[in-house]
Amino acid sequence: MSVHSQPTWIDPNTGLEWQIDSPGSMTWDAAMAYADGLSLNGRDDWRLPTCKEIESLLDRSKYRPVMRQEVPFRDTRSYWSSSTFGRNEYSAWMVMLDGAYVLSYFKTNTYHIRCVRG
Repeated sequence: MSVHSQPTWIDPNTGLEWQIDSPGSMTWDAAMAYADGLSLNGRDDWRLPTCKEIESLLDRSKYRPVMRQEVPFRDTRSYWSSSTFGRNEYSAWMVMLDGAYVLSYFKTNTYHIRCVRG
């Protein structure tokens, strides 16, 4: 059950609509399938965000970036992006919100996801 009054949040900086509650951690392929099948707030065009979209949630004015104050789902978990790691079809980019690291890992690893649209 969500602790938020709304299931989504629209970022005033980017106009992107974000899923507030993460469904948990899963492999990259499972995350892509989850996003493809997600229907939320009457919309079914949800997807995994790019690394740049995830990073847009961070306050880069800090030495060690943290989630921007107005973001309702502030946490320090690691999240899958939609981006495959170059020519390596077995790895994808993920963003560690604790420190704002962007790294590539095998798609069989499990990380959290939060879908976006817009």
